[in-house]
Amino acid sequence: MTPSHLLRACGVATLVALCAAPAAAQSDPAAAFKGKTLTIYVGLSPGGGYDTNARVLSKYIGRYIPGEPNVIVKNMPGGGGLVMTSYVANVAPKDGLHIGAPQRGIPFEPLTGGDESHAKYDPQKLNWLGSMNADTSVAVATKASGVKSWQDLKNRELIVGGTGVGTESVVVPYVLRNILGLKFKVIAGYPGGSEMNLAMQRGETGGRGTFSWTSVKPQKAAWIDTGEIIILFQMGLKKHPDLQDVPLVTDLAENDEQRKLLELEFTGFQLGRPYFLAAGVPADRVTLLRRAFDKAMEDKDLVAEATKLDLEVNPTNGEEMQAIIKRVYATPKNLVAKLAEASKLQPDLQVIKGAGGAKSE
Repeated sequence: MTPSHLLRACGVATLVALCAAPAAAQSDPAAAFKGKTLTIYVGLSPGGGYDTNARVLSKYIGRYIPGEPNVIVKNMPGGGGLVMTSYVANVAPKDGLHIGAPQRGIPFEPLTGGDESHAKYDPQKLNWLGSMNADTSVAVATKASGVKSWQDLKNRELIVGGTGVGTESVVVPYVLRNILGLKFKVIAGYPGGSEMNLAMQRGETGGRGTFSWTSVKPQKAAWIDTGEIIILFQMGLKKHPDLQDVPLVTDLAENDEQRKLLELEFTGFQLGRPYFLAAGVPADRVTLLRRAFDKAMEDKDLVAEATKLDLEVNPTNGEEMQAIIKRVYATPKNLVAKLAEASKLQPDLQVIKGAGGAKSE
């Protein structure tokens, strides 16, 4: 090979190498995360079930992400999770470093909220990472309220606390009121579960229309044991193993249409504690983080810590979540319309501002 040919060959080789270097860097998964901070945003105040689950996840998921980024949790309460969800979906960079941890009702709020929905996101376009557990919620009444069973709600009003207008803790009691005739009245505006619990203790409210069993069990078991609060019924698609003697909400239905509407409303409980990335995050990073989430769910240290905290780990993966959401959004329009009508807030809804107390859900 002549010197000129050699120089040209070297030049081409050098050019190829220089061009390939950035491509190789871009294809290196660790490059997107190494030395970075990944933030999990919780749509409620600190200290409750959603927050605790997110903080447990934050300790272990980084082990399975190439580059092992620092993982932190940031609370962003407001609108019962709508503020946080809108931020992650629309404002945060689409780089895979921003994960949303909304309430389980958030994926279905645009569907059931209809024209009155305040959602600024499309749940079908978000990239769902998975859920740490399916969830069972219970409706509870305080001893002081005088309500002793769900049948009492047919004739006796129960005032319950809620967070943001349009969120599960506010909407579900009205859905049950409108479909089943249960006499719930809601006071909304509490930042989180701790404030709602304090409201019960102070006598401002007589119960909660939704209260996650995974939060009740470790935190408020004494209330149940002493009879200070009474579990009226449980919400989900199947009974929790701990609550076999407690009526399931779908069993309260008086006809097939009511049952179908309740099944649509409570499919969200199967998603439990969901996590998502915004639409627009590169597909390879979505897949990478989904697999990291799956591996974290099998991490023996995470499971041990969750067990110590009385948190359940029975995960749903991202692909399964995406399929569930797609299936729900394919529900016949007449049923969706009836559920949307049942979800409408009523004139007696009271909204307070600046509710004090500790921060949690």
